[in-house]
Amino acid sequence: MSEPEIKSLIESAEPIFEKEPQLIIQDSGCFLVIGDTHGDEETTSNALKTAEKEGLKLLFLGDYVDRGPRQIENIVRLLEYKLSWRDDLIMLRGNHETVEMNRWYGFMDLVYHRHGPELYDYFARLFSKLPYAALIHRVVFAVHGGIAEGLMKIDEVSSIPKGESNPQSGIGFELLWNDPSEDVEWFAPSWRGGGAKIFGWRAFNNFMGKNDLKVFVRAHEPYPEGYGELFNGRLVVVFSCRFYGIVPRALKIIDGEVAEVVSLE
Repeated sequence: MSEPEIKSLIESAEPIFEKEPQLIIQDSGCFLVIGDTHGDEETTSNALKTAEKEGLKLLFLGDYVDRGPRQIENIVRLLEYKLSWRDDLIMLRGNHETVEMNRWYGFMDLVYHRHGPELYDYFARLFSKLPYAALIHRVVFAVHGGIAEGLMKIDEVSSIPKGESNPQSGIGFELLWNDPSEDVEWFAPSWRGGGAKIFGWRAFNNFMGKNDLKVFVRAHEPYPEGYGELFNGRLVVVFSCRFYGIVPRALKIIDGEVAEVVSLE
């Protein structure tokens, strides 16, 4: 796709994300949930085919670019589907939908090399409009990273401003960056640095209880089998990029529960 065509696509998609709340709420339908893809267009294509074949809605948890070989093609494919699927395709923001990460992990250089800095500015502006979290069937909370310290009620996510291209702190930053650990009670500094945190079992139970949630779905961490569980199975991790030497997985969410873990190979 040429630079003018990509710009036109972004210009068509951006107003859709601009109008979406930072917390997407959907009460109906069965969902296919996909974790990090990082330029793995093959996995994204397989997810789209599965959803079309089985009549599923789609929820992507972020990290569409950086690292992989087909980063531009991956995000472009999703934007094309977003224009036609609209509310039936949710695209959350990941920590790699930020200027700082794109500068260090390849997407900025790739776009500069192929098309120039102006197109990257289009992508950066688009990424700043992506929503941070989704609530499915009122009991499944989905986010790229994890629980933010200070976030008590999930409706507070809606107050995060749109248009911040490089979140550095606060609830939005931690939703993108934080990780869980069963060895931590409340919150602790993360090995990732930069202000990211580890949330522990008590913080998790407190958050789930106050918001009447059954399942917490996240991505952000690669697991060898593309899937992992913590906190007695109430927190589920899904990872969908084959370039980490893993099996790319997705989750089927039906009636407020993880009904099946599926392969996207």
